Amino acid sequence: MNRRLKRGVPFAAYAALLFNAALCVAPFIGARAISIAYGDDRPEYEPSSEALSATLRAMDARFAHLATSGDGSPREVWAQYVREELESGDNAGVRGFLLAAPAMLKGTDGESLKARLGVANGGGDQALIDAALTYLPEDVQESYEKHNTPIVSMFQNSAAAAPEDAEPDDQLAREDTPQEYRVLGDLRDLARTAANWVHEARIDEFSFTLAGLGLTLADPESQEGASLALSARRAQRLDPKFETYLQRKLYAAAPPARIKHALGGEFQGEYGYVANTPVIQRVFQTTVDRGALESLESDLRVIRDISHETSPISTVALLSTVKDGSDLRRARLIAQAGGDRAVALARYDGENFLDSARTVIHWSNGLRLQLLGLFACLALLGAIAANVAWRSFRRNATRRRSAVYALDEVPGLT
Repeated sequence: MNRRLKRGVPFAAYAALLFNAALCVAPFIGARAISIAYGDDRPEYEPSSEALSATLRAMDARFAHLATSGDGSPREVWAQYVREELESGDNAGVRGFLLAAPAMLKGTDGESLKARLGVANGGGDQALIDAALTYLPEDVQESYEKHNTPIVSMFQNSAAAAPEDAEPDDQLAREDTPQEYRVLGDLRDLARTAANWVHEARIDEFSFTLAGLGLTLADPESQEGASLALSARRAQRLDPKFETYLQRKLYAAAPPARIKHALGGEFQGEYGYVANTPVIQRVFQTTVDRGALESLESDLRVIRDISHETSPISTVALLSTVKDGSDLRRARLIAQAGGDRAVALARYDGENFLDSARTVIHWSNGLRLQLLGLFACLALLGAIAANVAWRSFRRNATRRRSAVYALDEVPGLT
């Protein structure tokens, strides 16, 4: 009787099972790790202290690249940037390059500037600007003083002309309070445009809808952001993709067709501009989608934050680099980290401007365990693939067998 050799499950079956299991589990672990690190619970590009510091370092690296990519020494290149901004009348850009002096000046110039800042009286941006001015050529220094002295004199004259009985605290409060930016008009203008629209006149539906939401439903922060977005659009400084992005959100919150239909029923063929201002408010309040409006207002508040970190004019320039909501929050993070540095960087390094934004990952125990599991799955996949490859090479190799094992087995006598 022939003896049958008992064979277990072959290695290929175990390898295939483990390989497929690891291949299926790894994407889920990776997705979970990404969700923990960049989940919906955490705001995108949150302006935390770590993110602001990392973003400022990235901006300094870009300024250092600008200083070394021009013709001449870093000090000459930096001075030329300041000269160009002075000639163009961009005060924010001038301040931006002066504040970027520690990152752009190299060698002995950079070391002496840091030493000067170390012994300077006081601190802050003004101390840095005063120290950086000494490294500019004399003609550039004179041009800077010429551009800034009248402004200083104007403030001095206005301070001297202030009423003597005014309280100092009240004066400081008025000076420190940022001025709100408003270009949306008023409800009377909106009612006049609505009446013309109902009677089939052509209007700018984007501007009308945005102004209507800003004047009737938006909070003050969103209203200021709407004014800035509208100014950038009128100046044709919005990227077409970002304009489409805003328009999609705007029309989702207040569809123009629905608003026009409601206005047609309310106006009833009359041109009562002033009397119809309550009608405008009622129409927008009853036709708006509250959920979509909140999504739009969150973007408008971001635009307003950028303006308060720089200026309305600088905000229009920064918005030209934005294409979607993620870019908008990156621009805010850069503006909060660098202030006027962001204006200078956006003008001369626009293609890489948004890349300076940094988001910081908070390393929790759950995230560490997820990454450890992911690495274990990848290591298992690599080990199985290497083992199978090694076995396949060895299978084709010539094997020596003894002649004894090649003989056929003689059946036993029965």
